[in-house]
Amino acid sequence: MNKSTAASLDDYTLFRLLCELEQGAVSSQRDLARRLDSALGLVNNYLKTAVAKGWVRIKERSGNRCTYHLTSRGCAELRRLALLHSRYLDRMIPLLLQEYRQLCRQFRDEGVERVALCGIDGCAELAWLALHEAGIEVALVMDTDDTEGTFMGHEVVSLARAMLSGMYKVLISSRNRAEVLYHALLDLGADPMSIKVPVVFLEER
Repeated sequence: MNKSTAASLDDYTLFRLLCELEQGAVSSQRDLARRLDSALGLVNNYLKTAVAKGWVRIKERSGNRCTYHLTSRGCAELRRLALLHSRYLDRMIPLLLQEYRQLCRQFRDEGVERVALCGIDGCAELAWLALHEAGIEVALVMDTDDTEGTFMGHEVVSLARAMLSGMYKVLISSRNRAEVLYHALLDLGADPMSIKVPVVFLEER
């Protein structure tokens, strides 16, 4: 890996970290590592750097606990990183939509009429669009146990609850947590042949 690629990957990790902090206070480094699907030590290093640069503020709480908050300087850095990655996203989105369309063609060739979406983030709408174009019904939407709310009119249910309702063919629709969700489904007894994951998600690992 060359230096420019390494720098880009570091910028992207920082971008994701600041995005998580912008969405609300983080209760612990372990919580943040789980959200980012990253090693705890890596998150610790990034937080130390962000605090040193004035992008993140630590607020002490009782019981030797603390929370992490994005500062105004951190918001400015987040905007800079968003612009930095916007060109990448402009290229990635059409490619990802094309791949989802290819996976949906595979579903149709297999005679699949109903599919479950797994993982709700910025890529999920592309998966939904591709399924809609292919005339495939979204049977249910699932994510990790702590995910709440709705997506495109569907209640987002836990992976375990989805398994109890009867497992469908599954399309992984989260870029950042694709591998974690895939293995969580396997741990719950899902057939690996029933799960489709965009190749681009795997190539980034």
